[in-house]
Amino acid sequence: MRKLLWFALFASALFASCQQNKDRIVAQVYNHKLYASEVRALLPSGLPTDDSLAFASRIIDSWISEQIILCEAEKKLTMREKSFQKEMAEYRNSLIRSKYLEKLTSDTNLFYVSDEEVRAVVSQARTNYVNEKEIVRLNYVKVSDNSPIKEKVREILFDEDRRMLEKDRLAELCADSIEYFIDDDTWLFWDDIQLEVDIDLKVPNGTFSQPQYIEKSSGKSCYLIVILDYKSEQTGADSRDYFESVRTMLIQKKKTEYINKTIDELYQKAEKAGKVAR
Repeated sequence: MRKLLWFALFASALFASCQQNKDRIVAQVYNHKLYASEVRALLPSGLPTDDSLAFASRIIDSWISEQIILCEAEKKLTMREKSFQKEMAEYRNSLIRSKYLEKLTSDTNLFYVSDEEVRAVVSQARTNYVNEKEIVRLNYVKVSDNSPIKEKVREILFDEDRRMLEKDRLAELCADSIEYFIDDDTWLFWDDIQLEVDIDLKVPNGTFSQPQYIEKSSGKSCYLIVILDYKSEQTGADSRDYFESVRTMLIQKKKTEYINKTIDELYQKAEKAGKVAR
């Protein structure tokens, strides 16, 4: 009975303020408060009420844990230990760079890929669309072993709740990675992943009730991989998914080439103007 009462009060606090001007507090740690509007902003749209409440409960539990740790850290760390000017500058530069590249590639017409271009690539690879091949859905990020974003990317990528909630944050961080793929819906051939990720990965086994997390090093690089689903038999519908995944990769390739070309032109312009010194 007590649990049901708490559940009802929680639902009321979370959703009642939709019809009221007052924003209700749903959690508090010392002087820090979490409001219903902040939780609602993080909820995926279209979820049934029970699922939304369960999701909201996880958000609140995570927030409480984080606030407890932060409050303790504030007390125990010195001012020097809490100074992150260098890290903040690096993070700001990362965000600015990411936002600029996003703006640079915002005109999708520049990176249009026709069906003919996709067919040409598939034909060259001699891929049979309807074939018994392993296919996977996955996220992966390739970073250098000493990359400053490596730990933060791992924290988000290897936590399923955070991976779903912080997709935009993950995309921002990945702007400074060597390469990445964080599309949850695209099916890819496992053989193609083996070629893309130049390390020996074993074909996943078993059912996928939970994602599989893999961290592999190759030379001076590190791959952080989340395998979301796996099928050992290709179907006609999966073939279309693969066709579209090839288009996605070609679009990304065009974007990368365009970015590299623009950066090269900017470098030459700055060098010509005497703004670059070695």
